[in-house]
Amino acid sequence: MDRLIGELKGVNEGPLLIFIGGLHGNEAQGLFALENIFSKFSIPLAQCAGKAIALRGNLKAIAANKRYIAKDLNRIWKDAEILKTQGSTLEELEEYEAIKQYIESEIEKGYPAVYLIDLHTTSAPTIPFAVTRNSPKNKQLIEDIDIPYITGLDGFLDGTLLSWMCEKGHCGLAFEAGQHQSKTSMIKHEAFVQLSMFYTGFTPSISEKEIQAIHNKLDEEIRPKHNHFVLTDRYAIAEGETFKMEEGFTNFQRIYAGEILAKNQHGEILAESDANIFMPLYQKQGNDGFFIIKPAK
Repeated sequence: MDRLIGELKGVNEGPLLIFIGGLHGNEAQGLFALENIFSKFSIPLAQCAGKAIALRGNLKAIAANKRYIAKDLNRIWKDAEILKTQGSTLEELEEYEAIKQYIESEIEKGYPAVYLIDLHTTSAPTIPFAVTRNSPKNKQLIEDIDIPYITGLDGFLDGTLLSWMCEKGHCGLAFEAGQHQSKTSMIKHEAFVQLSMFYTGFTPSISEKEIQAIHNKLDEEIRPKHNHFVLTDRYAIAEGETFKMEEGFTNFQRIYAGEILAKNQHGEILAESDANIFMPLYQKQGNDGFFIIKPAK
């Protein structure tokens, strides 16, 4: 399995766009979308500005259809260099090093702007949304595309590829399209990739009518009242804990103080305050039980 899905180089100077799917190996819809977009790209490169690259993430986990092999590849970008000096033999460190080298070799070519877009799906039903850091460049792209988004990652969602990219001074964001197995998730991913290409200036020649048609594919009839939310808490599953999420929660769902969110060997896990729930865990792998978000002030 190759790391590179495809690359498109415009004739004109412009930004570098790096799309990556399969950072979690059981999230295939983003990979399918990138394979479709890059193999069927029909806009003349003379009308494109910059370069777009599509990469596969955790190759071993993709082959095994597992979220990860030894450790979550999207949680080690903060500590990977420390783990390497300690002599760690985690499979994910090999994946980390290969992806890091690929990205850095492209950045060194001196593009006027760099964007990294990490494609994901969730175990719970969800409307499409983005996760990023609260910077003007990141917010501008998400607000142009016009979808709900989450900021406030630090301390709750550490070691992500998008945070590593943002710390380098570039735009980094993750896009969550829908549930893992849903074919609709692939359609949402394709729309987000196409809109990202347009709003970053890689495909400036797309007509207003065509862009609206792509927006229509991404839009959902039911949306939260707010577009910008902030992470305020994370339930971390302890080693050996028998965590089980209560059935039926969806992303952005309103929850209320005292409501039963999950159970473990010690009993019920209750909501501490009125808020919204985010990324409830309905799969075997992972130690993020759920997150709590609130509308940004």
